[in-house]
Amino acid sequence: MTDLPSSGSDDKKADPVVAEWDAMNEAALATIQMSVKPVHLITVTSVATAKEAWDALKVMFEARDNAQLLRLMEELSSLKKGDEENIIKFASRAKMIRDELAVLGNPVDDNTLALRVL
Repeated sequence: MTDLPSSGSDDKKADPVVAEWDAMNEAALATIQMSVKPVHLITVTSVATAKEAWDALKVMFEARDNAQLLRLMEELSSLKKGDEENIIKFASRAKMIRDELAVLGNPVDDNTLALRVL
């Protein structure tokens, strides 16, 4: 997604490049608006271009990912086996946290995970 192309013409609607960009932008913006959950709809309907909608969603989801990353890091650092939890469930819980951290771009190596589990 890009910003509106510049035009040498004073009449922007008469420029075929601008007209084509407008059509593609409207299609992309409509696709984004139809693809988001209702809770995110206000974010993508309050902007004029698909790029602005995409950028707004990116900022919103990056903030959510950062919060989730911090929560998972805290969960891993304070990991303790529950009294009623067997070692297999405990190890599985630790691996699940490690996998979620990896998805968020913060992989945990095996040595670090082993230190947290021991």
